[in-house]
Amino acid sequence: MRFEELLEKKEAKQVYLIKQLIIAGGQMNVHEIRKVLELTKKSIDNYIEELIEDFKPYGKCCQLTYDGATITFSKTPDFSIEEFEKALYLNSPKYQILLALLEEKEISPVRLSQELKISESSLSRKIRDLNKILKEFDLRIWQGKLMGEESQIRYFYFQLLWYLKQGYAQISARESHIIENIERGLNLEFMSVAKRRVLLWLRVTKQRMTIPDPQYKQFKEKFEPYKRDPLYLKLVPIIRRSFSFYAVEIKEEEIMLHFVFLTGMSVLSQKGFHAYSLQRSKMTPTAWCDSIILETILRIYGPKNIRKELEETCYYHLSQIHLRLYFFVGDVEAYDRNNIWQLEETLSTSNIQSHVNQLLELSAKELQPQSNEQNSLWAMTAIKYLSVLSIIDIRVNREVRVGIYLQLDELFKEATKNMLTLQLNSLNGVIVESFDEAKHYDLVITNTELDLDTKIYRITELGSAYDLKEIKKLIRQA
Repeated sequence: MRFEELLEKKEAKQVYLIKQLIIAGGQMNVHEIRKVLELTKKSIDNYIEELIEDFKPYGKCCQLTYDGATITFSKTPDFSIEEFEKALYLNSPKYQILLALLEEKEISPVRLSQELKISESSLSRKIRDLNKILKEFDLRIWQGKLMGEESQIRYFYFQLLWYLKQGYAQISARESHIIENIERGLNLEFMSVAKRRVLLWLRVTKQRMTIPDPQYKQFKEKFEPYKRDPLYLKLVPIIRRSFSFYAVEIKEEEIMLHFVFLTGMSVLSQKGFHAYSLQRSKMTPTAWCDSIILETILRIYGPKNIRKELEETCYYHLSQIHLRLYFFVGDVEAYDRNNIWQLEETLSTSNIQSHVNQLLELSAKELQPQSNEQNSLWAMTAIKYLSVLSIIDIRVNREVRVGIYLQLDELFKEATKNMLTLQLNSLNGVIVESFDEAKHYDLVITNTELDLDTKIYRITELGSAYDLKEIKKLIRQA
C-alpha cells in the first residue's frame, strides 16, 4: 500500500510529481512531467497552478515556480515536504473512513457521509477503493465493519498510524505503568522510539480488544511453534496482570499478538534481542530462516571478512524481517522502491540485486509467504535484504583497483583522469589511479589497444554516460 492511494486521483498525481521533482534534483521540464504523469500539457498546467496555491500557506519554506516549460521546487533546510503530504493524507475521506472503523468498530453510512460531507454514493465508491487497498492485507470492509484476521487488522492500523505519526502523543499514567511492567518483567529497557511504538500498539489494542468474536484461526496455527518460547511464557502473566483493569477476559491470542509485536516490530533493541536469541529455540520457522539466511550471507562475503559484531547486527535485522514475513501480509510503503534500487546501483560495487534474489528464494522456501507482486510486504522484504547487504558491503574491506591509461594530450589526460576518479570514487571500495605496469588491477580504463592479462574497458567518447554506465557494470562484476 502506498499512501498516495488514500488520496483522490489529482492529489495523488500532485504528490507523485513533487516526489519525482525532489528525486530529479528539484527541476524538471514539461516533457519529462508529461511522461511521468501521462497527462496533457493543459492538465499539467492546471495541476501545477493548484499546487502553487496549496504551497502558499507555507510561505518561503516551500515554493514551486513554473514558466510554462520548466517547473522548479525549492525549500528551506529545516522544512520537510512530509508536512504537506501528511496534511493531505490526514484530511482525505479514505483515511477518515479507516479511522472511523477503528474508533467506532462499525460505521453507519448515513451518519459518516454527513460527517465527511459527501454523498452516500460517493462514500460507497471510496469504500470500494479502500477494499482494493486492503486486499493485500487480506482485509475488507463489509456491512460497515472491517473483516479479516484480527492480527492483520491490528498490524495494518499500527503500520498506517505509525508512518503518519499518529496515535502516540501524551502518554497517560496507566499506559506508562503497563510499559514499565513489560520492561521490568522481561528485564528490558526500551529506547524512546520503542516506547512510542509500544504506546501506539497498546492504543490499537485497546480499540480492538472488545470486538466480539475476532478471527484468529490462521494466526493461531502459525503461532503453534512459539508456545514454548521463553519470552512468550514470561509475557503471559505480565499481560494478564497489566490488562486486568480493562474488565475483559484476556484471551490467549492477545498475549500471542503482543509477543509477535515485541519481537518482530522493531521494539527490542539489538542488545535486548541478543539476550533473547540465546534462549529462544532455533527450530521455530523464523529462527531457522534467520540462521539459513545469515549463513548464506556469510558465504557470499566470506566468514573471515565479517566481524562478530557485524554478524550480530545482521542477525538482529533478519529476525525483524522474517517475523513480519511469517506472520503478516501487506505493508505500508513509506519509501520509493524504484529510487532505492537506483541508488544502490549508483553506490555499490557488487551485484547486490542477484544476492537479494537468492535470499528471497530461500525465505520463500522456508516461510512460504505470499510472494507475489500484490503483497507489498514481499516487495519491501527485498528492500530490507538490500539494506542488510548494503551495511555489510560498506563495512567489508573489499577493494576494486582501477587503473587509467590514456593516450591524450597531457591537459586532456589529466582532466579526464580527474573526472573518472570523481565519478568512480563514490562507489564503495573502488580505488582509482593512473595505470602502473608494476601493479595489478581489476580493471583498466583506456582509449587505446592494450595487451594485458586483466579486464579492459575502452572508452568511446570522453565523459559519455554510456561509458560510465558500462564501467560501473564491470566494476560490480569484478
